[in-house]
This record gives sequence, C-alpha cells and structure tokens, in this order.
Amino acid sequence: MRIAVDAHLVGTRETGNETYVVNLSRALASIDTTNEYRLCTHNPALLPAELLRPSNFTALRVRPALSLVRIPLSMPYLSWKDGHDLLHVNYIAPPISPCPTVVTIHDISYEFFPQFFSPRDRILLSTLVPISARRAAKIIAVSNNTKRDIIERYGIEEDRIVVTYEAPDPAFAQVPDEQLLRRLRGEYGIADDFLLAVGNLQPRKNLLRVVEAFADLRQSGAIRHQLVIAGQAFWRESEISRRVEDRHIGEHVVFTGYVPQEHLVLLYNAAAVFLYPSLYEGFGLPPLEAMACGTPVIASNTSSVPEVVGEAALLVDPHRTDELAQAILDLLSSAELQRELRRRGLERARSFSWERTAMQTLQVYENVLSHGGQVSQ
Repeated sequence: MRIAVDAHLVGTRETGNETYVVNLSRALASIDTTNEYRLCTHNPALLPAELLRPSNFTALRVRPALSLVRIPLSMPYLSWKDGHDLLHVNYIAPPISPCPTVVTIHDISYEFFPQFFSPRDRILLSTLVPISARRAAKIIAVSNNTKRDIIERYGIEEDRIVVTYEAPDPAFAQVPDEQLLRRLRGEYGIADDFLLAVGNLQPRKNLLRVVEAFADLRQSGAIRHQLVIAGQAFWRESEISRRVEDRHIGEHVVFTGYVPQEHLVLLYNAAAVFLYPSLYEGFGLPPLEAMACGTPVIASNTSSVPEVVGEAALLVDPHRTDELAQAILDLLSSAELQRELRRRGLERARSFSWERTAMQTLQVYENVLSHGGQVSQ
C-alpha cells in the first residue's frame, strides 16, 4: 500500500492533532516496514527528522498551505499524481478523492460548545466534518465517547467507526533528577510547590474555574502553593489573565505560554497536583501524560475523561468550583491519597501505547483496501 497521511499541522504547535500525527507515524514506522507512507505537508522542514529516517517514509510537499485550496484541490491532485492507495486525514477530507479516505475525528466540541469557536471555524467544521465522515471509507474515533457523539449527532453507522485510543509519548516518564527540576523552576520563575494546569486558553478547558478554585484556597490560607498554567501564548489578552488580576493573585500564578515537550515532562514531574477540569474532551491526553510522570491528577467527570483516567484520578464536576477546590484540598492534605493516585496513575498510563494504536490503524487501512476502498455499511 502507498498511504498518504495529512501532516500539515506538524510543527505548527497545534498540540493535540500534531501529537496524534507525530506519534502515530512514529509507531507505524516501528511496526510496518512493508507499506509506503507519504507525509503530506506544506513545509517538509517542519517534520521531525526521525519520521523520515525509515526508508518507507517520505515527505511530500503540498502547495499552497491555504486550506481552502489545499483540501479540495492540492491533496487530490497529489494523491492522483503520486498514486496513493489511501489518504488518512484529520477531520476534513477532500470532497472528491482519487483514493479512499480514512478520517480521524478527535472530537466534535464545536457542536456542543459553538460559543467557544469563531463563526468561520464553527460553520466550516459543522458543515465539512459530517460530509467527510459520511464519504469516508472508515472513521477513526479516539474514544468511545467520541464515537457515540458521532453516531448520535451525524447518524453514522456504528460499524463504520473504529476506536483507537491515544497514548502518552514515551518521553513522559518519572524524572528523579532533582537538580534538573530545580533548574526548570528557576527558568520559569516558580518559587514554591505548585499546582499545574495544561491547555490552550479555549474556554472549554475551564481554566477560569481553576483560577477561581485556586484563588479561594490561597486567599483563605488553606494552601501556600503557586498555580502554573502552561499553554499557548497570548495569555495577557485573555479573560484568564484578567481574572487573575481581579482576584489579586498575580504574584502566585505563573503563565509559561507554550512549552516544548522536554520542559512539559519536567513540569509534570515537579508539580504537586495536575488539574484537568475540562468541560469536554474527545480523548484528553494531558492527564495520562501527568500520570506517566507520577503526578496525582484531579480531572473532570464528563465526556471522555472518565473513560481515559479510569479509577486513577479524583473526578469532579467541572461546573462546580467548590468541588474542585475541595478535591485539591483533600489531595494536598493526604500523603496516603497522593501515593495511591501516583501508583494507580503509573499503572493506568502503562495500559495505553502508540504501538497498539498503530496496529489498530494499520488494520483499518487493510480493511478499507480489502473492500476495494468502498464506504463500509
């Protein structure tokens, strides 16, 4: 098979989708030396060199980068010219393709929280994703929760959707080097023990409620920790920054902006608690990354998050600031609970692997082509 993988987001700091493409490609390279893979991108220099070391992996330049041209015209033309047997994309596929398509849908949050998206993105996603799903030979969902959402919202047949879980990158692991962790604290201006939240500033990540819970605990004297928020930049213009100022906790909150993976590993390791009260997730990888680093996790009890974390985290109603604050206090007050969650978390994180995801994805490819690339009913 000659398989084209849409890799246009790799190197753009679109953390979730980029992480998926990079780790899936890396794992496919480790298990499959027979099929040919074409990583399609507008800038091959952005691809990690390791992805192109296997002889069966090649970068293909797609021009232009503009999605309105790249998706309907450039990708089909490239697939025809290079003789692709299958095209694997995230979310949106070309309306007409010379080869069958596999579409990975990570979540359909734009359907449930349209207010968190720009009008342009909301219209494009809610229009084009269901069309892509209905025309795809197979759909990959990253959780059973996402699969149910696709079935209920778009009326897609259940047997056309395959669930393949994501997994922590192997780099996320315990780091026993205390000197390294101290240097990291100094680099980001972290002076005390801290709570960590990771995510972009999109409202569904619920970071405002993290700030409120932290402010309540800090100002009541219940805790003396700092709060570290790691995610995309431009936080100074965000409502989250304004809320920090309104609650007069600026000296206790550190905004790191985007951090490279090697620093994120160290932040997880150095944190006392990881907070992830997201309102909606298609999968929710950060809690597993934190668990792989041995950090106790508090997460939301909604969407796919309970499916992912199992019994290895404290689950809270993400709409209840008081419940989140109480969980933080309960966890920080109990060394025994911290040890137990560390143990469960490490075990839970080990149960996910990109190699398994790659094997399941390869089975999807083989299934599609064994049926002549027709949409499975």
